[in-house]
Amino acid sequence: MTNTTQQCAVASGRPSAQLALTAHPHRHPEPLAALAVSPGQAVTILHTDRRENAVVLAQPAETGKVRVLVDGHARSLPADIAAVPVTDPATALELAQQAVAWASAAQHTAADRARALAEEFDEQRRRHARQLAEIRSYAIDRHRDGDICRDGLDKFLANFDLDPYDPRHRVRFTISGSFDLTPEDGRDAGDTEYDVREYLRIDTDQVDGVDEDTLTFDVTVHNVEARGE
Repeated sequence: MTNTTQQCAVASGRPSAQLALTAHPHRHPEPLAALAVSPGQAVTILHTDRRENAVVLAQPAETGKVRVLVDGHARSLPADIAAVPVTDPATALELAQQAVAWASAAQHTAADRARALAEEFDEQRRRHARQLAEIRSYAIDRHRDGDICRDGLDKFLANFDLDPYDPRHRVRFTISGSFDLTPEDGRDAGDTEYDVREYLRIDTDQVDGVDEDTLTFDVTVHNVEARGE
């Protein structure tokens, strides 16, 4: 188109974008890959027997395919197929709206799939944890039955990164009794009661395997009786 034609278009008051469409109403066909410079490009695919309007969804892949949206459906077309840009604003807008609707639906589908995969992964993890717990319990039971020695059990659990065998007995006890003491001068029954509450202790030295950090007890003094003078 000549400069005279472009000047006439400007004089008619049409914007520059319209001028571009008027100045270049037809484009020579190019490989689709040349037009797929960025997602969102509206193109017309030139098949040998028909034309299809499409929106580019992604840049050309190493497989020699270009992902496009045609009539709301994603397709992969050869990167060297002939195509021209869409120049009609109404058609370009319609294709953009189709692309937005498709992207929104794809996003929801992907989110649903991600949730399903997360739930599946959690269930697999729980099932795996249950299986490991069952294996550990089985090995411990065999040890208790005498089939596996303690050293063998410890090596087995360590080899499979299972919690070590740490048997415990929880002992609940009640001790009651009495004793006499000679108070120092000036100390009354209240002083004695205080001393007993604060300083009377449990001696576990002769009990094997006591974890002193777990020892708890409470001393309750029922009464302090004055006897003898």
